[in-house]
Amino acid sequence: MDGLLREINAKTATELARVKDQPANCEIGKCTLDLVATRTGPITGAAEGGHIALTLPFHVDAQMKLKSLFKAKAQTTAEGEAHATTVLALGNDWRVTSHTQGSVAVSNAELRLGPLKMNLTDLLNHNEQHMTDPLFKMVDKRVPALVKIKPEAEKFWAKAFAPIRVGKKPQAWLLLSPQRVLVAQPVAANNTITVALGVEAQARVVLGDRPVDPAAIPPLPAPGRLRGPSNRFSFVVPVTLPFDEAAKLALARLQKKPPRIARATVKFDKLEILPSSQDVIVSTHFCVAQSWDPFGWFDSCGQGYLRGLPQFDAATGMLRIVNVHYDVATEGAILSAMKFLAGDELGKALQQNLVFNVSGDLAKFDDEVRTALAKPQGKSVQIYGTVENFGTPTLTWTATGFLATFPAQGTVSADLNLNEIDK
Repeated sequence: MDGLLREINAKTATELARVKDQPANCEIGKCTLDLVATRTGPITGAAEGGHIALTLPFHVDAQMKLKSLFKAKAQTTAEGEAHATTVLALGNDWRVTSHTQGSVAVSNAELRLGPLKMNLTDLLNHNEQHMTDPLFKMVDKRVPALVKIKPEAEKFWAKAFAPIRVGKKPQAWLLLSPQRVLVAQPVAANNTITVALGVEAQARVVLGDRPVDPAAIPPLPAPGRLRGPSNRFSFVVPVTLPFDEAAKLALARLQKKPPRIARATVKFDKLEILPSSQDVIVSTHFCVAQSWDPFGWFDSCGQGYLRGLPQFDAATGMLRIVNVHYDVATEGAILSAMKFLAGDELGKALQQNLVFNVSGDLAKFDDEVRTALAKPQGKSVQIYGTVENFGTPTLTWTATGFLATFPAQGTVSADLNLNEIDK
């Protein structure tokens, strides 16, 4: 509001109104009015209660002439104030419109025309086309010129297309595909004019190097209506554990401490995790050492495929593959050669090592998301968010790895930096 008053005062001429021989309603005949009103001090005001209230001090020199059976003339000077109330509205073309109404009051000044005494305040308010109309039209012209929402909405719109980094290792980028901008009507309160902007967007997260910016940004669409100001956001954060990385971890454990089945040591030298529609496949190559063969010349080796179901425990941050068992083809081929591997012992041995503690990585990722969103983005308009909570994740898998998705909720804020706009 301080900036608005500064501009209004700079743009408002000292002389507010000058009329000469204008017909005026004096209730006893045909009168004409001569009037000169000049501003005597700064325009003051406040933005409260949904509107802008302005007060303008002025000095008035007035002269009234009566034309009837007899002629009379009266003149006076007075100090007064004009009180105006301005309500703002935003149109579909992004233009702000202003509607100003009000009244004037002057010190106890009277005009005497013969036997008739007239109060100057009543006279001015009954002849508003001479005094208040020009003043209020000036306000309605100046205020919309100063309250420009479209340039800031265009910056907001363009910013929404830029990739936002939400992770470092691995790099993760939030990409928004804005559909439209929602805008609430301007609200005047606490000596500020607030406009709530929202964006409807489809969002996705991309892992890897920074995605390229769009070659062209669509023009700012007409504003949609935001029924109520909102600073809430929600989105889903994906976290992946690649199959090859999980397989490498499991194989290292198996090689460090090979399992014993039926008093024989099972040595694993290859392990892969492959996706399937309902579960995942664990492909492994292993050899069974004979206790009497210290050199491993007579090891029994085989390639097997087992199936298991991924599970994720959000409370502990543990990812497991459970119910690990032979598939039909492997069971027939391996068990015919190595009958001692019958049953579920091999599956249990693998299952104990197909456990991955990702709680530390998830905590780090959560912190990176919070930090990235909390950092203000932009100069003239700074946007930043606060994550209040991450919801319970759900687990699925893709062609390349396990995928846990976390719903995130929080608040978003935007600050307008007038100094940057002036630059």
